[in-house]
Amino acid sequence: MEEGFLFKDVFNADLVERMGARIKAVWSQFEDKSFSNDIISKLEPLSLSERSQLICDKLKIYLPENYNEAIELLLSTFDKVVETSEMTGFEGFYFMPIGKYVSTFGLEEHDFEISMKALIEITKRFTSEDAIRPFIRKYPDRTFEYLYQWSVDENVHVRRLVSEGTRSRLPWSSVLREFINDPKPVIKLLEGLKTDPELYVRRSVANNLNDIAKDHPQLVIKILKRWKEIENKGTQWIISHASRTLLKQGIPEALELLGYPVDVKISLENLKVNKEVCKMGDEIEFSFELISKAGEEQNLMVDFIVHYMKANGKTAPKVFKLSKKKLPAKEKFNFKKKLSFKAISTRKYYEGLHEIEIQVNGKKYSKLNFQLKK
Repeated sequence: MEEGFLFKDVFNADLVERMGARIKAVWSQFEDKSFSNDIISKLEPLSLSERSQLICDKLKIYLPENYNEAIELLLSTFDKVVETSEMTGFEGFYFMPIGKYVSTFGLEEHDFEISMKALIEITKRFTSEDAIRPFIRKYPDRTFEYLYQWSVDENVHVRRLVSEGTRSRLPWSSVLREFINDPKPVIKLLEGLKTDPELYVRRSVANNLNDIAKDHPQLVIKILKRWKEIENKGTQWIISHASRTLLKQGIPEALELLGYPVDVKISLENLKVNKEVCKMGDEIEFSFELISKAGEEQNLMVDFIVHYMKANGKTAPKVFKLSKKKLPAKEKFNFKKKLSFKAISTRKYYEGLHEIEIQVNGKKYSKLNFQLKK
């Protein structure tokens, strides 16, 4: 990756001109130069999603007005499918505005079948996880008929779409509130994927269940307990990966399901920070000891919770994983961890009193505070 590269730059002049040339090669009437110039002149100030939307909108202008004809033209420009189980690099982003084109202009009932065909061809080369969501909302029954068929497709990317496209809280996409309210239709799909041979698919299944667990923890625990009886290593991996939110919440049934008893016999001592005041952009270090009070080895999941000060003057907790360890009888572990307050795009820091709290197997132990200042 070149120095100074921005993610949005995957949509650049080269990509636009390449798209225009491909379409021109299968449809001689296509005004490829005008298409490219119309887009490239407007790219610079736009974000990634805005650039994708711009290309989508221009495709609508320069392609045939008839949606069916336009889609067939686009499909005829597609190169070979991705053969590897996971997609890497940025080449696939070429298909993102085409997916947007399908989900924006292909939602009429009479276009449904050709749109489904297009989404599958896109997902074999990139992903249609975002583009399929408008169809789930508008045509849930018809779309789910396809999803059930795709769950047994020989192509790994098609099977993954079944799970990833139905995630209630898919990153970079709109929330599917219908599945937050009632996740049962999605769970039926996941049941068919729980023993999938590909980790790429199983990871999506686990992430989908983790999304569901944020709103229906007991339902997911019930599912995972049932899946625990399945003698399949891949399924057992899903159980562990799908439990992330449940474990952070310290739900006893989830902890015990993964072998972390809630009645551990330990004491936590000497929790301290290396400084009581931390400046923005700096870091602090905290440390503590866990001492066994039991006569046998204990399986521990150690987390720490940072109670961050918010703009409204109140604090909000954020749980972080620290360690998974087997603590021998009558022994102790020393822990040390640095906590950074350097500026990042995903979190804004505010001055004020912050707290660090230690959590072991879902139970909260000691906590201390420190000041964050400019």
